[in-house]
Amino acid sequence: MTFSTVVEAAAASVADVLKKPTSPSNNNAMIFLVLSAFCLVVPLDLTQLIFACLGAVCYYFVQRLQRSFNQQERSKKAPSLALPVTRRNGQRFQDARDLRDVRRTTPKRPSPAAKKPTPPAELQAQSPVVPVVAPTFHGVGPVSEMKELIEQIMPTAESQRGVDRLAEAIRFMLSSTLPEVEVTGFASSNLSRGRANGVAVPDVDIVINVSPAVMASKLAARPGKNSTDPRMLQKWALRTCADKLVSAGGFKFRRSGFRGNEPKMTLLVPAELGIFNQAVPIDIAVNAVAPLHSAALLTESGNANPRAKELILLVRRWAKDRGICHSPKGHFSPYIWSLLSIYFLQVKEREEGPLLPPLQEMEAVSKLFKCSTSSKACKEKTVIKDSATEISPVVLLREFMHFYAKDFDWKKQAICVRNAATGSVPLTLPIHIILHDDGVSTEPGPSVEDPFEPNSNLGDCMNAWSFQRMKTELMRASQLLSAEESLSKLLEPWTPDTPASPAAEGKSPSF
Repeated sequence: MTFSTVVEAAAASVADVLKKPTSPSNNNAMIFLVLSAFCLVVPLDLTQLIFACLGAVCYYFVQRLQRSFNQQERSKKAPSLALPVTRRNGQRFQDARDLRDVRRTTPKRPSPAAKKPTPPAELQAQSPVVPVVAPTFHGVGPVSEMKELIEQIMPTAESQRGVDRLAEAIRFMLSSTLPEVEVTGFASSNLSRGRANGVAVPDVDIVINVSPAVMASKLAARPGKNSTDPRMLQKWALRTCADKLVSAGGFKFRRSGFRGNEPKMTLLVPAELGIFNQAVPIDIAVNAVAPLHSAALLTESGNANPRAKELILLVRRWAKDRGICHSPKGHFSPYIWSLLSIYFLQVKEREEGPLLPPLQEMEAVSKLFKCSTSSKACKEKTVIKDSATEISPVVLLREFMHFYAKDFDWKKQAICVRNAATGSVPLTLPIHIILHDDGVSTEPGPSVEDPFEPNSNLGDCMNAWSFQRMKTELMRASQLLSAEESLSKLLEPWTPDTPASPAAEGKSPSF
């Protein structure tokens, strides 16, 4: 038997004694341990023995203090563990055993896999998380309700200041990726008022202006990517900016729209950013001009006739609530609805004369496009009478709905706000042909000339379903306003479970 074996056996015996000191089988080991300690202490003198005892006492107190300090640190890191656990009915658990007993008796919730499968989206209307309800008004009667509604939707200086702050914050976030970036924001409504379909069609447009040369150089620096296509560069820059805003600013991605002429993305600005009191949806685009054109039309129309700005905002609000201005679904965008409102005010026959002049006579707007001819149409100015600004918004909205529901021929006439021309579709404007679901029957679609690009037909976004829905909604609004129904009924938000058109109910439309 070697010395190491003896030491290992002694160590094992000491460990057994420390674990179970009162066990009968360890009596011999305990005696051996006491004798060994006595033999070690006897050779020491009194001074060494005193210092050894003091060292043992000090070591004991240090260990106790260290243990209490660690417990305090753990309680600070997890303070919720010290809080009493409360039942749903208000009673408190006395200790952990009560909690374990309740967990044993509480039935387990079924796992997600055990739930019954839901029907497909085509067969089931998706209900929104927040109930969509019709707006309510304090006033009584169409005139009072219209006045209250206009005050709610009219853009305010405070909303524009918030958008300007947001544009500056976005420029700061993107400066590390695109140092030469310029950001401009446009607010088209009062942002303090919520509305239906606010995320689908935001009231804030953010335009990010970046030099195409800078975008090309940034894209060329990425391995495996090199393109000079302006649209591809625009999409890449848009994705890059959106990713940066989501990661650096806490923005939330909602949807992307790359099918239109100008790609854009919808993001949600968090309230934690400190600019708005609530989360605000925005549309961001790169080197886009449509938001600028839309803002210019709204501002200049309001300068020419304040009633024009009110009508544009009313029509856009109605189209949003009724779900017919979401362009990815084939509907007119808010910009196109603005053109429809302006055209109605230009060509509607009335005793007061036209309520708006052609756009080529508006100085600020005409600077955004070149006058195609120097004929007298460009020289003569349309005079707006003072009586034209006194027409009630209720009357204008009712006449607008009646004009496009019954008077305007969508198949033969075109909307041209540039020179307020009436009659057939211009030869320079492409005709949009709509193909029906049967794949055989067709019909001419709406013709809407872009005043800033006269050869572009903005009505080519329409399909058979959206075209029919628009005409159905115009007829519905015309009937409600003629019957002097409440605006709450007119602006009742459209939901997917609502019949889309008379054809869906087995009826034929009367247009």
